Amino acid sequence: MEKSIEINFQTHYETWGKPGEATKYVWIACHGYGQLAKHFMRRFDVLNPDENYVIIPQGLSRFYLSSDYTHVGASWMTKEKRDVDIYNQHQYLNAVFEQEMKQFENQEVKLVLFGFSQGVSTVWRWAVQKQLAFSKLVMWAGEFPREFNADILSFVPEEAKLYFVIGTEDQYYDPDRIQLLSSKMEKLCKKPETILFEGKHEVNRDIISQIALD
Repeated sequence: MEKSIEINFQTHYETWGKPGEATKYVWIACHGYGQLAKHFMRRFDVLNPDENYVIIPQGLSRFYLSSDYTHVGASWMTKEKRDVDIYNQHQYLNAVFEQEMKQFENQEVKLVLFGFSQGVSTVWRWAVQKQLAFSKLVMWAGEFPREFNADILSFVPEEAKLYFVIGTEDQYYDPDRIQLLSSKMEKLCKKPETILFEGKHEVNRDIISQIALD
């Protein structure tokens, strides 16, 4: 007989930048499948550290990437016990967010949500669960959850900006698919700005700078 139990669970996350009175933007950046937060963090070093504070959560399930057991990656979820994984994600992300945002209680900052690959669905589901009033949401080489509808996305601020980013050499790059996703997103919420770059399944620092300045 299968049973379940809730336990106290210790894990970690990374941050980048210099939080303080000059901070204008707080980023929540969710990495992709097989990545680690400490490596993903390096992609954001093009940002102004005084104005941008980046919080990089770590996928809760770590595993070895190859049979030599030298490199480790992490995953946000699999199809096995999917609902439990999503629940645990939300508990974790809520705790990280609440802990970090205490330092900005007395100032106005704008929230930027960033997801790469598998992290896109992760950050979207969390935004819905938390009803986050974000200013920008970046969908980088990943899709929003299929279960979304217009009612679920009604919380998205009218002034918020959505971006869909992908490299033209990405194995998932498909112009027709991109157009379909853009049209669907426009019907459900608002039309995202599509940004293409010459590159593979990777995060491009120049595009991060472009979005930060938009």
